[in-house]
Amino acid sequence: MYADRGIALLAHEDQWARCAHDRTVLLAGGGIGLDWQSIAVSSPWDDKCGSCTPLKKEKPALAAGLAFDRWCRAWRTRPLDGSLEVTTSSDAPAADCPGGLRHPTGVAVDALDRLYVAESAGHAVMVADLWSGRVLHRVPVSGRPIDVVSPAAATGREAGIGSGSGAGAYVLTRSPHRVLRIDGAGACTRNEKLRRPCGHPQLRPARVALLSDRPVVLWSGDGTAVIADLLGEELLEEPGATDIEGTTAGRLVVALGPGDVIRRFSEEGGALIEDEPLAAEDYDGGAVTIDATGRVVYTTRGGHRTTQGPKTRHVRQGSVTTYRLDSGTYRTRWGRIFVDACLPTGTGLTIRALSTDEDEVYDPRPPTPPARGTRAVRDPDQTPPLPPADAFDDSDVQPVVRRGHTVALAAADPTVTGPEWTTYETGVAAPPGRYLWLQLELTGTERTSPRVRALRIEQPGHALLNALPRMFSSLDEQADFLHGYLTPAEGMLHDLDTAAAERRMLVDPRTTPDEFLPWLASFAGIALDLRWPEEARRALLVEVYPLYARRGTQAALERMLRLYLGRDARIVERWRLRGLGGGILGFEPDGGLDSPTVAGTTRRAGMLGHFTIGGALPGADSYEKLAHRFTVLIPGCLTDEQREVVGDLVRAQKPSHTLGDVCELGSGMPVGRLRLGLTAYVAPPLRRATGTIGRARLGGGTVVGTPAVASRVGETRLGGVRVG
Repeated sequence: MYADRGIALLAHEDQWARCAHDRTVLLAGGGIGLDWQSIAVSSPWDDKCGSCTPLKKEKPALAAGLAFDRWCRAWRTRPLDGSLEVTTSSDAPAADCPGGLRHPTGVAVDALDRLYVAESAGHAVMVADLWSGRVLHRVPVSGRPIDVVSPAAATGREAGIGSGSGAGAYVLTRSPHRVLRIDGAGACTRNEKLRRPCGHPQLRPARVALLSDRPVVLWSGDGTAVIADLLGEELLEEPGATDIEGTTAGRLVVALGPGDVIRRFSEEGGALIEDEPLAAEDYDGGAVTIDATGRVVYTTRGGHRTTQGPKTRHVRQGSVTTYRLDSGTYRTRWGRIFVDACLPTGTGLTIRALSTDEDEVYDPRPPTPPARGTRAVRDPDQTPPLPPADAFDDSDVQPVVRRGHTVALAAADPTVTGPEWTTYETGVAAPPGRYLWLQLELTGTERTSPRVRALRIEQPGHALLNALPRMFSSLDEQADFLHGYLTPAEGMLHDLDTAAAERRMLVDPRTTPDEFLPWLASFAGIALDLRWPEEARRALLVEVYPLYARRGTQAALERMLRLYLGRDARIVERWRLRGLGGGILGFEPDGGLDSPTVAGTTRRAGMLGHFTIGGALPGADSYEKLAHRFTVLIPGCLTDEQREVVGDLVRAQKPSHTLGDVCELGSGMPVGRLRLGLTAYVAPPLRRATGTIGRARLGGGTVVGTPAVASRVGETRLGGVRVG
């Protein structure tokens, strides 16, 4: 919202559903478009020889099954042949098909790479392991198993690999009509009785799919088909449906008979919103599925194919009339209209506007639902009134103009993002009034349709008329013309002023858009590493100037590592570790200096038990060996990318005359790099149980000994020393 004006927004699907529609539809994902009709496609059962009698082909008694595994191999059942065939790509491993199947129908693959095949005549479900290529179980079921579906296929294979979320399968049976849930071990974990859809006593269950988070069943018979949940609540009636497939994201595809299209739906707000149907050339009526990439795949006589895109014929013109918009102030001059739309070549969009100050609407237009995508409207009696039936006959038609990219932070920014969406702009060509109606006229071709996602209308418009002499706006006609004439120029200046007023957001790393971060980093003369997480890049830019003022110091490098890793890293200069290498027994051969003892006595250490603390021999030049060298100690383990980024960061930020390496501490003490108080700590925290020899497991969380001061070496006897 601008500081001096508000925005009336029309974007939600509930808002579009309350409008009056004329040959328009509600689209899946939101928005409106032109209505369409399906176009028939070729069928393998059509007359190919040109005779009067079509070729007769024997169709399967029961529908077939189709499923894909992680190697993109297609598994398809042949019910009449009693066989299971697999189609592999050139880079996929070979696979053997299990034999001895008794009328196989449905097939599915779960997240643990187990193959499930419903044997209708065998009253069992075969479970095979795809890794070993052997049959694990033949699970007997009561009734005839008709279809099987796995949660892995509905969720997406990548989401279920290596986890149990997509393991197991749902099995649909007849006589009795039930849905079973079995796991890979052959155990039945769920057994629910199906309820027949009300008013359809002749239907029988034919297919099962997973839609959102629940199983749905296709009931068919006598040319009628109904999709319902397990409780019998009808979701969709689709005559001639042969198969269904769904996803946990709410996507549903319905395959019709041979020679017809494959319909698509999305579950939004508890309703199924239809998208344009897809062409399915040579579909044999067997099975349809959705592969791991989201493509719709169906069976043919020679194998399987993917759909060929939408197969529709759009109407060429339609309109949507909004309900009454209220500015809250009488004599309001409405401003600009911003439209988020997709207008392909050959399509168009125009807008008519109607305003009034009358509170009552006489003879309003009756509400007309969309041709497709109708959904339940909450509290329909609360919908503002529609305009009179013939109200827009005398209204001026305003074409929309593509909006430039002159501003990034104005309120006119699109509410939806994506390469296919563009913001268009026009003005409200209507006299002052508190209330406003808009009528959107959509035009297209048979193959393409415009799509509109959101409307935003300024309320009120600009106030430049108040800055001009009153003589220019004394008459309403003159004021209306001058207001519309100045709207485009004022809008551009207003957007620039708004962006300038909010420019502090662009130069603040915490609020600037992600695409502006490299531009902001150029002020400091640095190039951001895109391997860093976005939050880490923003945190670096917040502290970049004080960090680079201390560049090359230990504190600056540790802070940069903290920003990237999200945990503390410590830098240890090796010269600080001189003298901690170990003990030297006795004196040097030349008799040298007295060596201090652990016991703190002044005796000369010439006997075992009195040793010198220190790891470097007297006379050794440890400065030459340890100066200008350091080690970066990082708790935990790093990924390959993190290891590469940390290495590049250390090399770029350390002083050029120094040498450094990175040590990952992992989850335990690194053998060979153990530094007391640096990489590991001796003695546990208080109140931890003390382990007893013979009753404690090494590495099990106990400590040998007690946390007390150790005895002096040389002044105690063996067996009397407490370790710890």
